[in-house]
Amino acid sequence: MLLLLLLLLGPQPSGAHPGLKMAMSSKGLDYVRNVVTDRVQEELLTAVIPDIEGKVCIGIGNVHYALSQMEVVKVDLPQPSVKFEENVGVRVEVSGLSIAITGHWRTWFGFIKDGGTFELALFDVSSASLLQLGMDSQAHVSVGCLTCNAQIGRIDMRFHGGASFFLQTFVKLFPGYLKGLIEEHICPLLEKQIKKLEDMLATMNVNLHVDPSMIFNLSLTNAPLVQSSNMEMDLKGVFYSEQHPSEPPFPSQDFQLVPKADYMISLGISQFSLNTYTYVCLTAGLLQINITDKMIPPVFPLRLNTSSFGKLIPQLAKMFPDMLMVLQVFAAEAPAVSLQMDSFSFLMSTAINAYAINNTILIPLFTLNLTTQFSGNLSIANEKVVGTLEFDKLKLSLVSSKIGTFQTLALENVMVQGVKTFLIPALNAKLQRGIPLPGMKGVAFVQPVLQIQQGFLAVFSDVKMRDSGTDREL
Repeated sequence: MLLLLLLLLGPQPSGAHPGLKMAMSSKGLDYVRNVVTDRVQEELLTAVIPDIEGKVCIGIGNVHYALSQMEVVKVDLPQPSVKFEENVGVRVEVSGLSIAITGHWRTWFGFIKDGGTFELALFDVSSASLLQLGMDSQAHVSVGCLTCNAQIGRIDMRFHGGASFFLQTFVKLFPGYLKGLIEEHICPLLEKQIKKLEDMLATMNVNLHVDPSMIFNLSLTNAPLVQSSNMEMDLKGVFYSEQHPSEPPFPSQDFQLVPKADYMISLGISQFSLNTYTYVCLTAGLLQINITDKMIPPVFPLRLNTSSFGKLIPQLAKMFPDMLMVLQVFAAEAPAVSLQMDSFSFLMSTAINAYAINNTILIPLFTLNLTTQFSGNLSIANEKVVGTLEFDKLKLSLVSSKIGTFQTLALENVMVQGVKTFLIPALNAKLQRGIPLPGMKGVAFVQPVLQIQQGFLAVFSDVKMRDSGTDREL
């Protein structure tokens, strides 16, 4: 459970730079410890204890016994010590654990049988284990138990019922025997649970489905780096097409995320990762739209018909009088996101195919190339990403024409006016309303901070886990 939370943000290994980085601080590890301790205590109280059978030598022979119908009636689990072990993983130490159990006992010595109920109390149970974190051959996180030792300080067992002549000797010897038996099974039980966790991690899907057409690859690029104060993980962080996955045609760039110890987690999302998203949008055909006159704001001076466009392109109105038009707009290449300190820029190159509509027939007119650039800033407020956007530049050029050549400067000026007057205010209104911060199932950010740094977005946050409708927050 501890490692599952560490790996919620955790295909082949790649030598490329990671697109996504994550770090968990000691504060985050302490929160995980608190949540896991509460859950372990709850689960111990409802644990199903298997029946135990065996035999104990009492000097005159072996007494066979069976313990059944056992229930945990009380658990006292102090906060364990959980710390990062540099270059290894996580060290977990538990001390002072006490457990009270009730159940039924049966014994038989030859043909003599006896039975009754019992009360068992384990005091000062302690264990120390060192968990190693690594990466398997399929770029999943691996975990193994390097060392483990456990002991029970004291055991108290009271039998009720029974009257056999050998019972007193059995009662005297059995608690010590049972203490050793339980101690021998604590570490193998822990190692078995760790093996189950590793098997589950090995089959975990590292491709997060963003939508039906896109996945986000979160496989490791190298083994987790464990330091004394935090653990860092480098993830591929690349968006792929669901149907036709392929590597982006541009290289990843290294970036340095400096974790902050006063936040539980630190995240770094590179501009490379963001640009793989726009690349997949391009290849999936998501960056295209047909614009008709009905989509133009009523107050905008230029309408999508040949008469209105004829004021800027005189031959158009003469060759195709009084016809509606449609603009087929699509990205000519993947939009480029660039991140600088405290700001970002967005450059997009689009092609515009203009058509006149004659009944249901589209008549090709001309093709334009439109390059636009915006800049802005982002922050987080009320668990939403908010920001402002500014218009930087717009350049329009004629690529080809069926109606003869014409100057594009007047049309460019009209488009600049439209972007400044209508598009930018609309986008800023949406940014001010905010975009919900992406989260993880069962985990939410608490008081996150977003910073735009050179080449990447940095998010620093505490977290809380949602458990059956109840928020657990540090």
